[in-house]
Amino acid sequence: MKVGVSLTQLSLSSPALSLQINRRPLFWCFSSLPESCPVHRGICTVLSSFCLLEAGAVKSLVQVLREEPNPEACEAALDALLTLIDGESLQNGCKVFEEANAIAEIIKLISHPSPCTRLQEKILSTLERIFRISEYKQKYGQLTHGYLVDLTQIGNSNLKSLAARILARLNVLHDQSTFF
Repeated sequence: MKVGVSLTQLSLSSPALSLQINRRPLFWCFSSLPESCPVHRGICTVLSSFCLLEAGAVKSLVQVLREEPNPEACEAALDALLTLIDGESLQNGCKVFEEANAIAEIIKLISHPSPCTRLQEKILSTLERIFRISEYKQKYGQLTHGYLVDLTQIGNSNLKSLAARILARLNVLHDQSTFF
């Protein structure tokens, strides 16, 4: 769990520490540019920017979500992963999530009742963020629908509210598709 918290704190600094690519005004097309990080849109390294992608940590964090029965460990892993979809990096971070099968694992977590309400709230907030992008809403919305309905009936007031908000977002998409 402490490792997850540390990874989160380090990863939060990645966007600021990522070296932005500066193109030289003359003859820039003849020089090769280093490959940039798809999330931070700059040059990332494990040592200088603490990038989870460069460290190869994403799959391991997703594995914690899949296999770890401890809710606190899952929450720490989720916190670290959430740094990849923070702010302007939502679209690119969601692509990384999908490639690592993180979205499916996050959805599976809401299917397991957890005594840790904080983890469930974090999962729902994550899904709400991911579903801002219509591609992921369409692809994963139906998969989450039943779990969200269950949470609106059995969750505490915060969980009910979050689940209802996501369901409303998903239903708006469904209702619009029937008109076209």
